[in-house]
Amino acid sequence: MAILSNRATQRKIYLRTHHVFGRSNSADTFLENLDASQVHASISWIAGAWELRDHSRNGSVLDGVVLHHSLGLGFKVGSVIEFGRDRGAAWLVEDLSAPTNLLWPRGHEAAPIALASSNLLPREGATELAIDCNERGQWICTGPQHSWVLEDGDEVRFAGKRWCFIMATEGTSTLQGNESMASVLSAPCTLSFTVSLDEEHVWLALADDRQQLDLGERSHHYTLLTLARLRLADARRQLDSRAQGWVELESLAKMLGIDPGHLNIQIFRLRKQLALALPCSSRLPELVERRRGSLRFGNLRFSIVRGVKLEANFDPFAQGCNTEALAA
Repeated sequence: MAILSNRATQRKIYLRTHHVFGRSNSADTFLENLDASQVHASISWIAGAWELRDHSRNGSVLDGVVLHHSLGLGFKVGSVIEFGRDRGAAWLVEDLSAPTNLLWPRGHEAAPIALASSNLLPREGATELAIDCNERGQWICTGPQHSWVLEDGDEVRFAGKRWCFIMATEGTSTLQGNESMASVLSAPCTLSFTVSLDEEHVWLALADDRQQLDLGERSHHYTLLTLARLRLADARRQLDSRAQGWVELESLAKMLGIDPGHLNIQIFRLRKQLALALPCSSRLPELVERRRGSLRFGNLRFSIVRGVKLEANFDPFAQGCNTEALAA
């Protein structure tokens, strides 16, 4: 991550993909010196490098050279950038790594946390939150009580600390170790449910072209099975795939005989179980999609075997679904 530090105050800032300095309240970094313009200068990540541009009346200074409305200029680690002529506005370039999605400490001195495609937080001790990037590029934060889509600048809290979510632009590496996104995009996976005849026990397995995971028997697997069956029912009714399976959170909780808070805990445990089972470089499949108080089974293939008979095979990428039962 690219970092500048103020030479007078030692304050450190992380550079966003397009980072604006100035006296405007909308600037990413507010400049207090009186000779700074509302939009004084910007630093942008362009074609694999950082560039500085001056937009001010009083100029910016790069390593002692005064810039006025310059073209994009490169700089290096150790460079000093001054916005205006006030030495208190001098910033030392400490790092020039590519932008990445991360959690930046807010009000404490902990190190920033670069986000992989799937994250359990805190990384040591009991898990309080899961943050995952889904196949649509959305960052989903899931806690025991609810789940939501993170937006750039949102605050996240865990382990008694506050963090600011900073999102890199599309196409920027989002993984630790500079892994390419293509390396973690596996082929569509298939979930296999095995259900006892009395519906008291549900076993779950996951497979794709690289791996097979036996996730065993858990109480939260029945919640996922119920969502799968709701999507299957809508597919049999030939609803459009975008409309299949949606159910209100409270309705699903009532259907399962639990309160909505416990339902959110079950979904959190499901995501946590899968995140722990998958290799750290794998993208977490979006098992459950959410929108405005509703949720549904994700866009994944699944099969259901009840007892020894096939209840259903479902493929959202094919026309229709095969629900023919197998012989015992």
